[in-house]
Amino acid sequence: MQIIYVHATLALLAVPLGLYIFLTKKGTKQHKMLGRIWVTFLIIVSLTAIFIQTINPGQYSWIHLLIPFTLVSLIYSIWNIKKYKKTKIERYKYSHMYSMIGVYVGALLIAGAFTLMPGRFFHHILFG
Repeated sequence: MQIIYVHATLALLAVPLGLYIFLTKKGTKQHKMLGRIWVTFLIIVSLTAIFIQTINPGQYSWIHLLIPFTLVSLIYSIWNIKKYKKTKIERYKYSHMYSMIGVYVGALLIAGAFTLMPGRFFHHILFG
C-alpha cells in the first residue's frame, strides 16, 4: 500500500507543478530546475505504477500502457530540448513543448481521471 501513497502523492504534486511550469517564462534557471523536479516526479510515478496491480492482482491493466508512453515521451522531450540548445532549430523547441504537454495531459490528467473509476484507490477515498 505504501507504493500507492508514493505514486499518488508525487502524481498529485506533479499536476500543479506542471501547470506552473507551463504558465511561467521558459528557459530560465527556475524553469529548468522545476522541470527537472517535474520529470523526476513523473519517472518515479511511472516506475511505481509498474508495481500497482490492485484491480487485477498479478496482472497489468490497460492503464499500464501509459508507463512506456510517459517514459518515452520524457526521453523524447529531453532529447529535443538538448538538440534545440545545440542547433537553435525551432522545431526541437516545439517538439519539447508539445511532448511535455502530451505527458501532462495523458499521464496526469487522463490517467488521473481514471483513478476515479469504481474499484480504484481514489474512488474509494472520495466516494467511500
